Amino acid sequence: MRLKHGLVGAVIMILGVSLAAPALGFGVASAQQVRALGSGAAVRLDPSDSSPVIANLAAGATLDWIGESGPFHIVSIPGQPGEDDLIGYVLAAEVEIVGNVPAGAPPPATGSVIPDIHAQYERSQARRSSGLKRSLWGGTLAVFAIATTQVLFAAADEDAYADSASHQAAVDRHSTAGTVRNALMLSGAGLLAWGAADYLLGSRDIETMEAELPTLADPALEVQYRDASARRGSGKRKFVWGAVMAGGSYATVRWLPWLGVPDRADYDTEWQYLSAVHRRDRTETANRWLIGVGSVLGVWGVLDWVLGSRKMSEIEAISRVSAAPGLRGIPVAVAGPDLFVRRALGRTEIGLAWSR
Repeated sequence: MRLKHGLVGAVIMILGVSLAAPALGFGVASAQQVRALGSGAAVRLDPSDSSPVIANLAAGATLDWIGESGPFHIVSIPGQPGEDDLIGYVLAAEVEIVGNVPAGAPPPATGSVIPDIHAQYERSQARRSSGLKRSLWGGTLAVFAIATTQVLFAAADEDAYADSASHQAAVDRHSTAGTVRNALMLSGAGLLAWGAADYLLGSRDIETMEAELPTLADPALEVQYRDASARRGSGKRKFVWGAVMAGGSYATVRWLPWLGVPDRADYDTEWQYLSAVHRRDRTETANRWLIGVGSVLGVWGVLDWVLGSRKMSEIEAISRVSAAPGLRGIPVAVAGPDLFVRRALGRTEIGLAWSR
């Protein structure tokens, strides 16, 4: 009888423990884990930003997932041999959940899942980039509308036309062009404002996320090198197009006789001479616009070319120093130096640290 009661008690105890653990959120063996998104994710003693840090995770490190507590994930930290595991809390923004969902846990939400911080960062970068492009297109559209109206549709004085009907037709064309110009300018201004808003909002989100997770602002050297190479190539193209635009406009106006400064003796009537003067004025206006736009494009291209080349040279120097054999084992009288390559405040630092 005593043995029977003992077995019944043991069965009740086992059932109680197995049912109580899931109810408290601490599974016996969880198949789900959290993985650190970047280096330095802090595991705290309590679910609070002011709680002491009990561990720092390296990028890609995993811990068993136990549950959630507000913006924190509850994790299990393996203890030393012979010691119990520790329970800690890590911010959900610094880790991602991997593995299978443990038994009894609610299924993950679908359709409205909030993207992780890396996806949000990429989305903000795309928003900032599209905003900049939209602003450039809007400004270009407005400038093009103004320049086209002044160059192609400007009406001269009545004396520059063969008769009053020709002058009135030129005035009507200029009026119609002015209406189209106003519509294009409004469209360009709207596009410019839309792009500027996206650029500012995307930049603000990027700065906020980089402050929360600094590793986001420091991509891999391969990514930086690829971006620098693309910037250098884009700078070359901008410079070539700017030079062709400005130089071609200047050469055309200077060397094409039909666009030169008219001489009164070359024309039979006064209106032909005045028409040639008007044509020359419009040519000079177009020349100034093309030289101005080409100069801006050329300076922009040179800047991108130089900065991209400089960044590529910097990354190439890092790779050469990192791959140089035997630098870590240089024999000295006291102690050997340690080579370091690190990023600090947006700058790359390379040097030797001497141990004492």
